[in-house]
Amino acid sequence: MQSLVSIIIPTWNTANITLQCVRSLKKYLKNFPLEIIVVDNASTDDTVAKLKKEQGIVIIQNKKNFGFAKACNIGAKKAIGDYLFFLNSDMMAVDDSLMDMYQYLKNNQKIGIIGPKFLNLDKTPQASVFPPQTALNAFKEFFLGQKTYSKYYPKSQKPLAVHSLSGGAMLLSKKLFHQIGGWDQRYFMYFEDLELCRQVRHLGLEIFYFPQCRFIHRHGASGHQVADSANQWRRLIPGSKLYHGTFNHYLINGIIWLSQKLK
Repeated sequence: MQSLVSIIIPTWNTANITLQCVRSLKKYLKNFPLEIIVVDNASTDDTVAKLKKEQGIVIIQNKKNFGFAKACNIGAKKAIGDYLFFLNSDMMAVDDSLMDMYQYLKNNQKIGIIGPKFLNLDKTPQASVFPPQTALNAFKEFFLGQKTYSKYYPKSQKPLAVHSLSGGAMLLSKKLFHQIGGWDQRYFMYFEDLELCRQVRHLGLEIFYFPQCRFIHRHGASGHQVADSANQWRRLIPGSKLYHGTFNHYLINGIIWLSQKLK
């Protein structure tokens, strides 16, 4: 049977949480024609060894750590589904509502990308939606106290159009994915999700938040080994400069820095 959705999971040195992610998908979605593709970015732990013991998944082993965007593109080339669901390794399904989100996307041609509601481990809502990342919105939030820049979670219980979604969980058609050229591989990690949403909006399609579908997100677990806690912010700089442009990168970060200094 042709797979409806190919689930693509990039991973790097996250053996146990990747297993939990895969097993949650197999548990709740076992009755649907899906395929699970795990793209390992040259892990040095036992990720691949553990995954090879799992039945019914495709494992791609990269020879080096290519980063998130390229790993996703590699997985997409292998995918046989008509729809692609890109999922962080630190996500876990809690039910079979992915198929409801798939049907909603399939039935609404104006939607380009759709994403689920993120939950913390205690099932409370987690921010996964981005407003426009502009200098004006940064000023409004950090100087005027308006919630206009930082990631948030919508209060709506119904699907709604948003500006951008977190790349932790994104569903789109394979046809659209190829039309926009896939993930932009200039981004190693971070801001590639905002870029993908931007490319879809440029085609006149909408980005949708679908709260009826829920996934637990162990926030930061898939990237915590890239840098220690004191230097986590440095990971954002290369992607920010690409996405915003160098001038706007420094302008936005200057606004945020100044607001903190004045408090």
